Amino acid sequence: MVRINGNRDTAEVTGDSRLKVEASAHNPASIAAEKQDAYAVPFEQDAGAVTADFFYLKNTNSKNLFIYRLKMYTPTLDNEVDIVIGVTGSPTAGTAIVPVNLYAGGKAADVACEGKDGDMALTGGKKLTRLLLDKDFVGEQVWHFEAPIILPPDTSMVLHCIIDPTADIDGTLYFFFESVGR
Repeated sequence: MVRINGNRDTAEVTGDSRLKVEASAHNPASIAAEKQDAYAVPFEQDAGAVTADFFYLKNTNSKNLFIYRLKMYTPTLDNEVDIVIGVTGSPTAGTAIVPVNLYAGGKAADVACEGKDGDMALTGGKKLTRLLLDKDFVGEQVWHFEAPIILPPDTSMVLHCIIDPTADIDGTLYFFFESVGR
């Protein structure tokens, strides 16, 4: 006998004593989209300085923010971009970017998001990863984060250009919210 949802029930077992199970997996981003809590942030920036924090995102929601995909493209120069989490300070002279809800007509995202053709002069944080942008790559380069990048409430991150400040960098960052502790 096994307990299923607290009730005693029977289950099928294979000849070698393995439990037969039917299961399904659900994409958390899809579930969040149905709840009007999944977003895309398109951006177009020139870094414009020797090294530059050209894209800024801060979670101002009471839920965790999960970044699950990033697409970027550079038509001009090869470049490297660091994802830095836990930065502090306020962006210097950035331009507000409004995320788009993946549920058409859905609610606005509880985030602060800015871009700048130049450095926003944020400090601290830890480099999570470095991404290579290849100008000769046909189309956008896409990074799927199998374990999403998680920004807890009141946590910030930047995309930081480290090679060539004159490179055009276009992209889209995808994220969703999920309750802390589910």
